[in-house]
Amino acid sequence: MEKIGISKQIILFIGVCVITSCASSADQKQLDKEMVLQTLKRFDDAVIARDEAALNAITATNLSYGHSSGKIQDQAEFVDDVVNGSFQFISITNDDQSVNISENVAIVRHILSADATNAGQPAKVHIGIIMVFQLDENDKMVLLARQAYRLPN
Repeated sequence: MEKIGISKQIILFIGVCVITSCASSADQKQLDKEMVLQTLKRFDDAVIARDEAALNAITATNLSYGHSSGKIQDQAEFVDDVVNGSFQFISITNDDQSVNISENVAIVRHILSADATNAGQPAKVHIGIIMVFQLDENDKMVLLARQAYRLPN
C-alpha cells in the first residue's frame, strides 16, 4: 500500500471538511415568505387565544418585546402579560405587510389593527410593527424581537 505524505493528508482532511460542511448546509431549512407568514398567523392566533404554551413555543427565550408606549418585556413578562393581563385581543389584522429574509432571519413590517378589551372596556389598536423572526438551532422559527410604534394621526 502506498504511503500518503503529510501534505496530502492535510489536503484530504480539508476536502472531507468542505464536503461535510456542504452537506450540513444543504440539510438546513431555508426560510421563505410563506413560512414566515404562517408563523406570524400562529403568533397572532396564540395572542388572541391567550395560549401560554404556544406563546412560549413561538418566542425566543431571549425575546425583546417592545410596545408602542416604550415598555420592553422579556419572554416571561410578555407571555404572562398576554395570558393574565387586563388587555385582551379579540381580532388582529396586519396590513401593508412586507417580509425581508436574510439567511435564517426574517424581518416583518406591517400596520396592526385590532379590536380588543382593556379591563373589560372595548379598545381599538392601530400601530406600526416590526418583528424579527429567526430559525433556531432546531430549525424552528421563533420571534426574537418585536417593536411597536405609534403612527402619525
